[in-house]
Amino acid sequence: MMQPRYSALNQALHWITALCMFAVLPLAWVMTNAKVGSSLQHATYNWHKTLGLAVLLLTLFRIVWRFIDRPPAYPPKIAAWDRALAHLTYWLFFGLMLWMPITGFMNSAYDGYPIKLFNLIATPELFPKNQELADLFATLHALGQWPVYGLIVLHLSAVAFHLIWGKNGILGRMLPEGAIDAGTP
Repeated sequence: MMQPRYSALNQALHWITALCMFAVLPLAWVMTNAKVGSSLQHATYNWHKTLGLAVLLLTLFRIVWRFIDRPPAYPPKIAAWDRALAHLTYWLFFGLMLWMPITGFMNSAYDGYPIKLFNLIATPELFPKNQELADLFATLHALGQWPVYGLIVLHLSAVAFHLIWGKNGILGRMLPEGAIDAGTP
């Protein structure tokens, strides 16, 4: 019996979000360590902001879409505590994927640095420069950094656990039709 899967759209949204996240994080490290005022610093900031905006828009759509296109049932082997942890992690991820782009955008906007989408398309300044608010949003943005890392590690650890030891078919829910995971009968 084949494990029920997320819809193709949900799978695509998940993997596109994951790619954006795995690009935005190294960009953050490079931009904060690049020579101040360098073209590398400006470019990486703009790409970080562009991908952050993409994560925000994807997340908003995914939240709405989750109520329209429900996730598939868990395999019967998945314990109740495991399901509860998965749901908590899922919603914490969504919360952080809203928190980080919003606080980052507000920091940038109040700091007088509007987004230059794809490092090409300048956006208008929406707010007057306000260093106090910029600093507040920078702090709020930084507060989300380690929880994001922690949730990514938790998520990938859970995937590895279910793939290697659980062998319960859970990974197959987020893979395309025709792909199997080790637990799929």
